[in-house]
This record gives sequence, C-alpha cells and structure tokens, in this order.
Amino acid sequence: DPVAAQMLAYNRANRAVAVLCNHQRAVPKNFSQQMERINEKIEAKKKDLKEANRQLKDAKQQAKNSKASSVQSNLEKKKKAVERVKDQLHKLEVQATDKDENKDIALGTSKLNYLDPRISVAWCKKHDVPIEKVYNKTQRQKFMWAID
Repeated sequence: DPVAAQMLAYNRANRAVAVLCNHQRAVPKNFSQQMERINEKIEAKKKDLKEANRQLKDAKQQAKNSKASSVQSNLEKKKKAVERVKDQLHKLEVQATDKDENKDIALGTSKLNYLDPRISVAWCKKHDVPIEKVYNKTQRQKFMWAID
C-alpha cells in the first residue's frame, strides 16, 4: 500500500523533528504485547501467502491442462488473492516498523506545535495521501485555515 509507505516516510520526518526538540516519552507498558500481536499477524499473513501461492500454483496447473474460461477466471482470482495478501503483509510490516521506531518518541507534540500545517497539507496533496491519515478530526478543525 503506497499510502502506508508514504505515512512511514512522513512519520520518520516528524520523528526527526521530535528528536531535535527532545520530545521523549516512556515506552508504553503494553508495547511488547502490541508488538507481539503485530508479529503474530505478520506470521499469520505469511502462512496465508504460502497458502495463496500454493493455490495459485494449482490453478496454473489446471489452466495448463484445460482451456475452459472458468478455469482461466479462477486463475485470475488466485493471482489477485496473492497480490492482496502481499499488500496486506507489506502493510503490517510497515506498521510494525513504524510502531517500533515510535516507541519512545512523542510525535503528536512536534506535529501540532512545530510542523507548519500548510507544509503537511501540501505534502498530502503532492503524495495523494488523505489528510485524515495525518490529522484527526479535532486537528483538522484546528488547522482548517491551512487545509482550505
């Protein structure tokens, strides 16, 4: 998902500002549990991907042996399923990376007080990232002057 990768880049830039401003926080008590859950989801997705690849291989074998349109459409469905699972896996991996990098940095402080919202809005428009990914509803109301 390109939006997830773009948000990782945005958060890394925000993190650089937060580090410069020394916006530290204590690592959350349940951080290791959260990371464990995300890693379990990643492992489950890897298993799903293996299964989807196996089904795709079987569908290719069937398509080679048969030229029926139903078999060909089944092959296309399996290809799409593999791509979807790959995207989901990538999204989870990006989420895990972002969470791990943010464990002891308070991003909210720098985003609200030090990053010019006009720059964030311009960045969102340039990279086709929905503004909702950067600012929550309250923040969007606060920075309405920059969003319009």
